[in-house]
Amino acid sequence: MNFTNLIKRFQKKKEFISPQKWQIQPEDRILVFAPHPDDDTVGCGGLLAMYPEQCDVICMTDGRYGDLGLNPYDVINIRKAEFENVMRNTGVKSFQMLGIEDSKLSEAKLYLDLEKYTHILIPSPKDIHADHRAVWDLLKKQYPKYCQKVVYYELISLLSNPTHLLDISGVIYKKQENMGMYYSQMKFINYIDRISALNRHRGMLIYCDYAEAYEFVNPKNNSVR
Repeated sequence: MNFTNLIKRFQKKKEFISPQKWQIQPEDRILVFAPHPDDDTVGCGGLLAMYPEQCDVICMTDGRYGDLGLNPYDVINIRKAEFENVMRNTGVKSFQMLGIEDSKLSEAKLYLDLEKYTHILIPSPKDIHADHRAVWDLLKKQYPKYCQKVVYYELISLLSNPTHLLDISGVIYKKQENMGMYYSQMKFINYIDRISALNRHRGMLIYCDYAEAYEFVNPKNNSVR
């Protein structure tokens, strides 16, 4: 039995929930919340490369503790420059950094207009990193009426039950290039290899080379036609 037939066999089991292919529609407007500079690309780099004109990105913290060997204020400037360069290289027109102190995201107050967005992308609230989890808590407290628009993406901790997968095979090179532009973080971990391996693995579920996994809070808000 080949691998494709093996997957189809397991998909027939009732306990297996097969993710759908996420088809972004022309009318969709997507906001990506990145807790730190580089989370945007780790979790959603393929999506951003495919639909830069439909996506806005908000980097929430200043990333000052991303290199404990340097002065925090130097790190802020480095990571800000990296984030802005990646956004421009990706083609995203609307992006900003809120400048919240790294590790203090759970204490933040947000002043944002979220009305126009059809999808609001955030890290999974089950992620191991406290700043990643804090985004969902902030939205629930400050913007509860928009929580039905939330879509989780993967960072450190993997999604246990992704509802949608996005085929990023045609832009994986762009995602890898952008990840490499976060030089300050690449010196600690080769994110290109690790994220590429994850996206390669996710692609097996929809029979493509590379895919990003997402989990819709409200499955009806899925833009699948």
